[in-house]
Amino acid sequence: MQGRAALITGASSGIGADLAWQLSRQGVSVTLADVDMAGAGATAARIRAAGGQAIAVRCDVADSSQHLQAFQTHMQRWGRLDYALLNAGIAERGDLISGTSNRWQQTIDVDLTAVLEGVRLAARAMLTGSPATAPSRPPSPGAGKEGQKPEWKGVIMITASAGGTFPMPLSPVYAAAKAGCISATRSLAGPLASRGIRICALCPQFTDTAMVRGMQQADAAAAAETMRDTGGRLLTVDQVAQAGLHLLTDGSKIGTALVVLVDGSWVEPQRTRFRSVEMPASAAAERVDPALVSWVRGSASAGSLPAASTRVIEVHRLSTDFRAATHIVQRPLPAALPAGTVLIRRAFVGINASDVNYSAGKYFGSTAAAAAKLPFPAGFEAVGVVAAAAPDVQGLAVGQPVTTMTYGGFADWAVVAAKHAFAVPAVTPEMVALMTSGLTASIALEQAGLRKGQTVLVTAAAGGTGQLAVQLAVLAGCTVIGTCSGGDKADLLRSLGCHRVVNYRQESLKEVLKREFPRGLDLVYESVGGDMFDVAVDALAPRGRLVIIGMMSQYADGWVRRQYPGIAEKLLWKSATLQGFFLLHYASEWRRHLKKLAGLLQSGRLRVQMDPRRFVGLEAVADAVEHLQSGRSVGKVYVQLAQPPTATAATAAPKARL
Repeated sequence: MQGRAALITGASSGIGADLAWQLSRQGVSVTLADVDMAGAGATAARIRAAGGQAIAVRCDVADSSQHLQAFQTHMQRWGRLDYALLNAGIAERGDLISGTSNRWQQTIDVDLTAVLEGVRLAARAMLTGSPATAPSRPPSPGAGKEGQKPEWKGVIMITASAGGTFPMPLSPVYAAAKAGCISATRSLAGPLASRGIRICALCPQFTDTAMVRGMQQADAAAAAETMRDTGGRLLTVDQVAQAGLHLLTDGSKIGTALVVLVDGSWVEPQRTRFRSVEMPASAAAERVDPALVSWVRGSASAGSLPAASTRVIEVHRLSTDFRAATHIVQRPLPAALPAGTVLIRRAFVGINASDVNYSAGKYFGSTAAAAAKLPFPAGFEAVGVVAAAAPDVQGLAVGQPVTTMTYGGFADWAVVAAKHAFAVPAVTPEMVALMTSGLTASIALEQAGLRKGQTVLVTAAAGGTGQLAVQLAVLAGCTVIGTCSGGDKADLLRSLGCHRVVNYRQESLKEVLKREFPRGLDLVYESVGGDMFDVAVDALAPRGRLVIIGMMSQYADGWVRRQYPGIAEKLLWKSATLQGFFLLHYASEWRRHLKKLAGLLQSGRLRVQMDPRRFVGLEAVADAVEHLQSGRSVGKVYVQLAQPPTATAATAAPKARL
């Protein structure tokens, strides 16, 4: 940072003054801009007394002419602008609802409008050398040399607030302004980055500053209520400044909103998180394909169900030999649907490594508990079409394609709680793959802290869930290593963007990791178990994380428990983590992640490789299970139970759009 220059608004005290001091200690020349010239001047004098370079200028950021003059003075004095810290801000002014004046507008003027103007002035100064000169328009996307990065011009950091990420009932205008700052940061990240400028936002919770102390003195009761969720605790100015320095110096923080919590921890709020809202049945009905309605209803009259019974695969004795454990039986369906349920005609069902665990009774707590439930239906995820809905069901209409993930997936027809049926764009095998396999990959990687720049190992990477984990890690900007048994599987992984494919039949994974990835693995997505698990644990980097989603190599022998001597010591010395993942514990996350995966699939950013071997009918389920267990499958194994009609042009699944 030596030799660079920074302009900081709101720099007379608190966060701004501390950031100015910290930057000056690293050789940065600073301009302190504030309406409080006494405070700004005192901080500048302190910096100069310590051997640094600093000037103070008067600046009311709500006054456009003063704002411009501050940037011009900075450029005249230092000749460059490398860091613009837009820190000036005020607390809530007036009462938006009960007030008799528009004092609340002052909060918008300072905390949002002036920030946007500061971004404009800073970007112009960085790009042209003058805050008053507009830069030329950027080149069109794709112009210039492929892969050429723009020259580094500078960093703009906005001091927003954690209050911009959650409601503040006593400071709604302040919260709205800070939320606007965060949204502007994220929206401008791409356009500015293409010109060599990084923008980020520092979002502390309540901090021990003059503004917060003034709020406490003005109305102690209101301040206490505002800070009730934090227990009245305050961050120190230094804690916030250290987070700010991290944003300024970490080149990967582009469009980042870094929240500093009162316990001192840092978090980044999710950029999008949607909660599903049930659609009225009338609106849902307009989206269905008439051909699918005819397919599921047949000649059934209005008010009656199109099926009176269904074939279903049931487990009749506990065994990992799925074929020996199960039978196909006929079971009656109800004459009328119970409240809150739908009748589904299933078209495709998914095959999973855990099908043999389920038939062996491993999901019931004990062998005795499983035996007491015999016979019980087998199978998990399926995709089909709603054939009938109970009168109280909202958001699902007859003819709507849906996926389900409930016990008893291996059945031609099923009555399912509507809340467990997830609307999808089309009735295709790929939608089956998004359920157990896709949801496991998406949620487990999120829970494990997947982020850009990590080195990630995916075992059984060409399988149903492995292939999706590989792609999600690649999309996240990670270096991805995938293991497989070679041949078509290796070709598949390379086509999915896997950076290093390890054929464990021809290469030693242990030696490859030791030789090519000596820094270790930041994250492991592990589903094989046995020796593969041992190698992955030994290869973890300091603070690495291994998420266990299965141990397929141990299933066929009845999932005999292994001993792991010394594993506690291995984890201790690396501060590493083993994390189990069982999908049923994350049911509240299914709908959100399924929508994300379906959107990626529709947009072409995610590809689902289905195993090329075709299995048709419930009679073929045992064959499909054995095919998966053999290790010969490539991609997601599935069984077709029925052939739905092709979607008509008018109702074909649309591309994801706003």
